[in-house]
Amino acid sequence: MCSELTYNSVRIAHQVRDHEERKTNERKKHLLCIVVQYLRDEGCVEAARLVCKESGLGDQYAVCDNIDLPTIVKEFEDYYHVRFQKHPKLCKRVEPPAEAQGAGATAAKPHGRRKQALRKASSGDGGPRPGEAQPQTLSPTDPLELTVQAYPLSQAGSSSGRCALAADAADDVPPPERLLRPVAGLPRDPEWRNFAEIISKDIFMHNPNVRWADIKGLQEPKRLLREAVVYPIKYPELFSGILTPWKGLLLYGPSGTGKTLLAKAVATECGTTFFNVSASTLVSKWRGDSEKLVRVLFELARLHAPSTVFLDEVDALASRRGFSGEHEASRRLQAELLVQLDGLNDLLADKQRPVFLLVTSNLPWDLDEALLRRLEKRILVDLPDPEAREQILRHYLPPPRPSPPPGPAARARAPPAAPPALLCDLDYPRLAQETAGYSGADLRLVCKEAAMQAVRSVFAHLESGVPDCSSLRLEPVTTDSVLAALARTRPCGAASADRFRAWQRQFGAS
Repeated sequence: MCSELTYNSVRIAHQVRDHEERKTNERKKHLLCIVVQYLRDEGCVEAARLVCKESGLGDQYAVCDNIDLPTIVKEFEDYYHVRFQKHPKLCKRVEPPAEAQGAGATAAKPHGRRKQALRKASSGDGGPRPGEAQPQTLSPTDPLELTVQAYPLSQAGSSSGRCALAADAADDVPPPERLLRPVAGLPRDPEWRNFAEIISKDIFMHNPNVRWADIKGLQEPKRLLREAVVYPIKYPELFSGILTPWKGLLLYGPSGTGKTLLAKAVATECGTTFFNVSASTLVSKWRGDSEKLVRVLFELARLHAPSTVFLDEVDALASRRGFSGEHEASRRLQAELLVQLDGLNDLLADKQRPVFLLVTSNLPWDLDEALLRRLEKRILVDLPDPEAREQILRHYLPPPRPSPPPGPAARARAPPAAPPALLCDLDYPRLAQETAGYSGADLRLVCKEAAMQAVRSVFAHLESGVPDCSSLRLEPVTTDSVLAALARTRPCGAASADRFRAWQRQFGAS
């Protein structure tokens, strides 16, 4: 009976010990997960990767939504204060080494868990094993070298320093972690990080490939955009005091005149972090989330400065306040937008990291006066003049160019099959006069319709069963065919052009 009790007690003690060991290992794993998540939240992505590599912690575990390290520390501090009526001391100052204190001084002795860790690390024969490298030691007088690895924002079309990430960074760090760095002005809360991830999806990472030279006409808007975005970055010593760069610019005018095309040129030419934000990003069905998204947008823009925030059709977000049908949510969103543009946050912002706001609107008379005051430049993107219309026609329906004679190597090999050429024989000055009131988008549709007339004549030949298109000859596009296309394609923005010009005389600032 006594031996049976002894066996049961030993078995139970063994089970309890195994259970405690499993709980201890599980607690260590949870602690590592929480530390790794905290390092990622703080932007220490490389440190988090090294911790996962050294501890063998894989990606199969993730911290729960309601758990984070600052909350755990705060709860421990509250518990300690309730029990002992004082706040715990979590960290202490490290005493200087013995050599720095002079002769006869003794270094601080490690104790507790650090002593156990040192004892484990120093156990063995005291030397390196065969095949192992000699560990590098630092004397107290040796300088400590710290290397900070930066991950630049990948943005195609910009300068070489900001074009792409390093190959090792692209392999080791996922794109959201490379993009989202810690934002000092935001609370340390998972909700705000989710907002930052939503806004980061609107960072324009591709090259629109639209140059200033591709935009025909619009010399005044292009000049002001260079003054507001390009020159302050290239010559920062000139833009100080009263010459601080413009903070906001409004492009308004009839539809199809090139407002969005100018924004694409800014994204291509200026080399700034381009935020292409729409109303669907900032408007949320949850109360209070829209204002938080606006705040996160400008905090991220300041973080990745120099930045350009582009809001297309801004009248959908910041219409005139005070009318009867105004909703409370839209009023709060607009108030946060005004505060971020010209409030205390803007006064405390770093002037060396500029944020430029570029907005467009087809209804500038519906915008709020407070927003108009913050948009320091208000530029009318008017219908193209005769010279710009002629350039647009020559761009879409170019005159025939003489081809250079083929060389000996080109004559030796058979030329590849080419699609039938579209020839144009146009009176461009006459067509430029006939297209008065047409916008750039309208002229593109006219040119497309005129070119389509030349292609319609070969559809019957293609449907007859002749698969080879290289033998086809298209009819040339003539002035009469363009005039016929003009008769079938009427302009969209000519009726409202006078209203835009009248608003420009009253509220314009160019």
